[in-house]
Amino acid sequence: MKMLARATAGLWLWAFTLSLLYALHGIGCARGWDGLSLFGGTMFRWAVVVTWLCFALGGVAVILSAKRAPKGFERHLSITSSIVGLVSTLVVGLPTVMTSACL
Repeated sequence: MKMLARATAGLWLWAFTLSLLYALHGIGCARGWDGLSLFGGTMFRWAVVVTWLCFALGGVAVILSAKRAPKGFERHLSITSSIVGLVSTLVVGLPTVMTSACL
């Protein structure tokens, strides 16, 4: 069971990040967070970017954890899927940094 958890942890983190960012986007736009100034940006941007960066750091932690897996196929699978999860998390969050918040 540990092998399955290690092999899918990065991908679960990515899926949760995608869901949470999508939910924050909907809530933030509906409640007008993009109009509230906070530390040189908007409340919306801060909420989404900080959430994204926290989950990206979580992805790094998952990779470091996967390196402790037993040698062989399990370690290779765990590290590879964790890297895929981290890259996917980074790609999912890039629009939050590069595009406008609410249209």
